[in-house]
Amino acid sequence: MIEEAQDITRRTFLNHVDGKDRRDLETQLGYSLTRDGGLTMKRDYHVSYHRSRLHGQTVYFFTHSAIEYVFR
Repeated sequence: MIEEAQDITRRTFLNHVDGKDRRDLETQLGYSLTRDGGLTMKRDYHVSYHRSRLHGQTVYFFTHSAIEYVFR
């Protein structure tokens, strides 16, 4: 999955993953969902977004602190 990954924009990532699942995970990781509440994932330059294939399916994932969080 990692070797075949293509970088994508956050916007592309958001268009392909479940919004509730993503927001729940962002909150669990300590991100604010609004600018007024602190650091948002959107503004964290350490986060990158990707598309790849895993077990024959297209998956979208982001990398945060060298951990891949995969959505399908």
